[in-house]
Amino acid sequence: MKKTSFWRLLGFMGAILVLLTACGKQNSAAKSSSSSAPVKITYWHRMTGSYDKALNKLITKFNQSQKKYKVVATSQGSYNALQQKIMAAGKSKTLPTMAQSPYTNIGDYVKNKLLLPFDPEMLDGSDKLSSSQLKDIYPSFLAAGKYQGKYYGLPFSVSTSVLFYNKRLMSQYNISMPKTWTDFSADQDKLKGTDINAVELDQSYDVPLEGMAYGAGSQLITPKLKANLNAPKTLAAVNQILDLRKSGALKTAGEDQYFSVPFANGKAVFGIGSSATVPVLLQQAPKNLEWGTAVIPEYEGKRSNPLNGNYNVLFKGASKAQQDGAWAFQKFLLKSENAAQWAEDSGYVPVTKSASNSAGFKNYLKTHEQYKAAVSAVPQSFASTVFAGYTDYRNDLMSAVDSTLTKNVSGETAFDQLQKETEKILKANQ
Repeated sequence: MKKTSFWRLLGFMGAILVLLTACGKQNSAAKSSSSSAPVKITYWHRMTGSYDKALNKLITKFNQSQKKYKVVATSQGSYNALQQKIMAAGKSKTLPTMAQSPYTNIGDYVKNKLLLPFDPEMLDGSDKLSSSQLKDIYPSFLAAGKYQGKYYGLPFSVSTSVLFYNKRLMSQYNISMPKTWTDFSADQDKLKGTDINAVELDQSYDVPLEGMAYGAGSQLITPKLKANLNAPKTLAAVNQILDLRKSGALKTAGEDQYFSVPFANGKAVFGIGSSATVPVLLQQAPKNLEWGTAVIPEYEGKRSNPLNGNYNVLFKGASKAQQDGAWAFQKFLLKSENAAQWAEDSGYVPVTKSASNSAGFKNYLKTHEQYKAAVSAVPQSFASTVFAGYTDYRNDLMSAVDSTLTKNVSGETAFDQLQKETEKILKANQ
């Protein structure tokens, strides 16, 4: 009996050993599988339609180029929706790894302790940018994402403002390319008796105004946070726009929101707007519309171009692995071939000099001449001053502009009030 029990016990222990060995192998395989899974990089953006398709093409290319990270993108549909979602996620601590954002939002995001700077990876990491790679990024583009001495935003979808022109209308009414803003008045004289305006702007004139004021030496908000919203040179630019509108030479888009709608319908000889409108017109304008682009006219002898578009930002809460992955994706986007591809697919400006000068992009411009002016405008581009409270300031700016357009409030009255409100915002956020 004892001998039989011994062998039974030995057999039982052997079975347990086999079972434990099998479990160990399964656990080891599971751990191996888990460790080999790519780090997930969640990415929120505002691209829709063809822009969303173009972005997903780049994301797929990145994901297939390596196995360490996987970018998973979600479109929020619009800048406003994206910003609201980010602020709500900040409160609930459900932020993505990274997102697109207008660079002017950076100050408010930093104040709310939402962002991490790219500096550790970009400037000091093992995969940092070299000196030549840093210099390859257009200086004004790189500067726009820098706040309080750190790079909280890096350029991706950057646009400049350009002048759109209707070739047929220019020929029909003997109108030349405008060199200055005052030329629009003379152009309108040739359009008397028609329902055509010399120039159409978007619903608001805030972007052209910022460029005009900057060129005249009256930056709306200076880097030292001095507001020049009711300064004489700023008011002169405001009144230039309003006088052109009163004479009928200039029209704002109103319910259409963007100048591209009346321009595409032949209701304006010229339009001023974002270079990102180029692909919109290429896709949606009537086939018989003959149009092109040029640099915007001078104001006070200068052409100044405020940057628009969105930057990529990195959020707190991201693990070290996710931070590394976000940087790997951003660095991928900065590569010449990818920056050029995005510019070709989206209408935004290449963010690096090498992308603009690449053989592929130059060949692209030969068959898509409408994009040339956007790149030509880069040397005149500048970044708006980033500060905490910018969102409130911009809302007040849009209200001031709207009051002059829809309520016949004078430029002096509207911008005097805006100056007071902005000084309060700047003081409260210092």
